[in-house]
Amino acid sequence: MFCPFLLSMHENIIKIDGSLGEGGGQILRTALSLSAITQKPFEIYNIRANRKTPGLSHQHLHAVNATARICNAHVSGNHLRSTDISFSPGKAQCGNYRFDIGTAGSVSLVLQTILYPLSLAGEKSTITITGGTHVTHSPCVDYLVCQWLHFLKQIGFDAKIQTIKSGFYPRGGGEVFVEIHPANPQCPLQIKDRGRLIKATVLSTISNLDVAIARRQLLQAQKRLLEKGIPSEVSLEERPAIGKGTSLLIVGTFEYSQCCYFSLGEIGKRAETVADEACSEFLAFLETNGVVDEHLADQIIIPLALTKGTSHFITPKITKHLLTNVEIVKLFLPVSIDISGIPEGEGTVVIHYL
Repeated sequence: MFCPFLLSMHENIIKIDGSLGEGGGQILRTALSLSAITQKPFEIYNIRANRKTPGLSHQHLHAVNATARICNAHVSGNHLRSTDISFSPGKAQCGNYRFDIGTAGSVSLVLQTILYPLSLAGEKSTITITGGTHVTHSPCVDYLVCQWLHFLKQIGFDAKIQTIKSGFYPRGGGEVFVEIHPANPQCPLQIKDRGRLIKATVLSTISNLDVAIARRQLLQAQKRLLEKGIPSEVSLEERPAIGKGTSLLIVGTFEYSQCCYFSLGEIGKRAETVADEACSEFLAFLETNGVVDEHLADQIIIPLALTKGTSHFITPKITKHLLTNVEIVKLFLPVSIDISGIPEGEGTVVIHYL
């Protein structure tokens, strides 16, 4: 659907233009993860070239350094705002790791980068990461627990995530503890129909604010869902954190699949608006034939590409993130990935290991 990412191969080094496709940090993170798994070196330039502040931010730099640490890689260009790096990995090593992003940079994005290679390292690993657990432009940790891990376990991965402290922008300071057990990704997904909606589960969380705010989020979510005839199971959690923040997450459980959407609070945003954002995305999903939400659609490309079989699923939206991940995965793994549909519209994804 758009130009390929592989620009050249020189001495078996994969060269990637980081400005192509989605043009963000996902290109780098996917390349890091698969390089650590396959032990294929790569070079990437024009990192985040189209962003307001190009190059490596704190969370991208920590993803580079964390991946380098777990596979004893030789790296150049790993400094803040760098737009070019080269990465030559060794074999991923299990162990007990601790990473401190030092800002509200996304814990989730660093974790997603290193979980796959550690899962395939052969023995148990543990990871403690501090930083932002609920920040914009990345999946919150609750999403990873409720949605990402749900599908990883079906594919054959085995991990547990515990949130010790929440970390909201701009303070950060969140902490998660992760147990990763040896994986056997042998179960491709074949989901052509999500089936009927069984239930909607709503989680409202709050840190260092009046609990009434979290209750207002829940009440608004219940109201929006009941307007569509959807009853919900609700829960409220007050969580320790350095800073202040709120979130609302909705999981839709269907006969054969599930979706997940969330929204974050911020200064000046009403509790009802937080709930409305998550509900509107969830209700929009129900109007499609999607079997998983569009966020998971790009996140499960890597694990499904590692299974020895054919996977098939429908996404409610063919995002640039999805298209980008597909192109990068094909540089490192012997897979064919076909996407039918219109960009930003509904589409079908078929992944086949060659």
